[in-house]
Amino acid sequence: MIIFQRKFDRSIDYLKEKNPDEVKPLSDELLGQKLEKNDARAMVISAMITILPVALIVLVALSLLGYWFVVR
Repeated sequence: MIIFQRKFDRSIDYLKEKNPDEVKPLSDELLGQKLEKNDARAMVISAMITILPVALIVLVALSLLGYWFVVR
């Protein structure tokens, strides 16, 4: 589910008219063929590096806020 599906379809149709032999949007099957051996592991590690610090900051902020309400 793409947010701008109509724009995406319109751009793909334009590219198909311009170069009918070259345009193939990546589907899940084609993307799976293009992944190398450790790409999935690298994507999981990079997601953890991106998401975990933000989640920890939010958790600490909520904990401090709760502690402030209890102690005060």
